[in-house]
Formats: sequence, C-alpha cells, structure tokens
Amino acid sequence: ALLALLVAASSVVWSLTLRGRTRVVMASVLIAFSAWLAGAIGPNVLQPMEAPAPVAGAAGASWQPWSAQRVQEITAAGQPVFVDFTAAWCVTCQYNKRNALSNADVLADFARRGVTLLRADWTRRDPAITAALADLGRNGVPVYVLMAPGRAPVVMSEILSVSELRAALAAL
Repeated sequence: ALLALLVAASSVVWSLTLRGRTRVVMASVLIAFSAWLAGAIGPNVLQPMEAPAPVAGAAGASWQPWSAQRVQEITAAGQPVFVDFTAAWCVTCQYNKRNALSNADVLADFARRGVTLLRADWTRRDPAITAALADLGRNGVPVYVLMAPGRAPVVMSEILSVSELRAALAAL
C-alpha cells in the first residue's frame, strides 16, 4: 500500500517536469489518481496489524529453560530429556515450533513417556549453549536432541516432522 502511494507521488512529481498542455493533463490525472489511492488505501496504512494467534498446544507444553546442569540432573534421575536448541531469529526453528513441536500427538507422547522438555535459547549466542552445540558436532540452530539415560543422544533433522519425533519417542 505504501509503495503504491510512493509510486503515485513520484509520478505527480515527474508530470510536473513536462511542458505545455501535456503537463496540465498528466498532472491533473495523476493528482486525481493519487487522491483516490490515498482515500482507498490510506486508512489501512495507519491501522495496526493484528497479533498472530497463539500456537495451539504450545501453551500446554511445559518447556523449561536449558542448562547443562539441568540435563545432567534429569538424566541422572533416569528420565529422558528433549532439548530444543533454538533462537528467535531462526525461521526454521519457528516453523518447527508451530508444526511438529506443537502437535497434540507429539506433546501427548512426550507426557506419556515422562520426557522433560528443555529449550536452549541461543538468540543472544549464549557461550554455554555454543559449547553444548559443539559437543553435539553442530555450530548453529536448529538442533533437536532426545537424550535418555544409558543411550547415545539422538540428534534429529533440522526440519522436524511429527513422524520423526514420534518414532524417536517410540524407541525409548
């Protein structure tokens, strides 16, 4: 909308550089068009955008902040842990949160198997998270890891699918 208004305004300025009758006709037509465009689009430019709807199911999941110590405590207690290494600026991370990680069946599987959900937020490049990523052989997000006591960590694909998550959980 704003681009259309800018094009119309620049067209009016251009028409004013013309000579003679062409100048008057073009300027009149473009001024009329600009006025119509401003009336039709202008009110929408100033309206605030609606906030996106909350992700279904995500509120029901009890994600906890990640720390290396917390992972050790949980696995020492004999419980499995799922870690979501993410960042606010990571588009793939946000896609996975809205799709696979907020799926009702996946969340039910996490709960049924007693998996603790930890979120490692790497938005500000936390050095502890960077070290944990390096330990997993990764140097960026997204990284999704399912850890169970006595087993090697299962590092999942960057673009998660519901079937991949459910298969990994079924193997616990």
